[in-house]
Amino acid sequence: MKEGFQGQRAYSLPVPLLDEAASHPLCQNLYVTDIGFYPVARAHKRSRRLGSAQYILLYCVQGTGWYQLRQETKQPLRANQWIILPAQVPHKYGADEATPWTIYWLHFTGAHAGVLHAHLQEQELQPPVTIVPSEERIELFEAIFGYLTLVPSLAGIVQASARLLHFLLTLLPAGNPLVSPLTTDSIGQSIHFMREHLGQSLTVQELATQAGLSISHYSALFRKHTGRSPILFFNFLKVQEACQRLTQNHLRVNEIARELGFEDVYYFSRLFTKLMGVSPRKFRQADRAY
Repeated sequence: MKEGFQGQRAYSLPVPLLDEAASHPLCQNLYVTDIGFYPVARAHKRSRRLGSAQYILLYCVQGTGWYQLRQETKQPLRANQWIILPAQVPHKYGADEATPWTIYWLHFTGAHAGVLHAHLQEQELQPPVTIVPSEERIELFEAIFGYLTLVPSLAGIVQASARLLHFLLTLLPAGNPLVSPLTTDSIGQSIHFMREHLGQSLTVQELATQAGLSISHYSALFRKHTGRSPILFFNFLKVQEACQRLTQNHLRVNEIARELGFEDVYYFSRLFTKLMGVSPRKFRQADRAY
């Protein structure tokens, strides 16, 4: 899947942040390790012979897919249904060929992950579980995604973890998510512009012009909102896209680097290692998510 899915988004916590989350008292009990949204994910398919170290939520909002635990019979996953795949259990899942699913997904773990999964099972819900669509639920997911990507630090993980339990509990038929809509501003629009041009080498001048701001105002405002400079954040988005491509296809690292606007593959590898805590090759070998 060289091009992935149009409009897809995904994020994997860098190894240093994973280590911090696992030991921090405000998030060690329950936290996200990987998260994403795949719209009309044609040809999406995963198979893990040994299962995953984390619990995996698959929440289908459109189309159809399927999942299989151990050697059991394949089960369909349709629109407005979800399933949580237990940790350490062999599994497979994928999109239907004719009507490929649109899914929100995340991997979660922590000291209370197993307890939460058991609690959801105790509700006498037969998997997959069917629920009523909810804009608030999606907004809550977006808030988690936003805290992890716009505040890529321990502070962001703490905020995301604080909302994760709430989000997961809204998956119960009686759930009633409450969250304020996320606002859209010039920085949010600029980040969207970055996502749409990951294959280019944009300058601060080009980004500021696109946002309709002076370089100094744009840079200060961007750093205030994200804690990073525009170019560092742009490279961060490129590295996250590289994470997806490393797991979705068999392109060489230098080919992925060039597709994302890096002519110097060694610079790309150093940048990836700095942001993710492991080299591109080791990340691919780890088979983290997606």
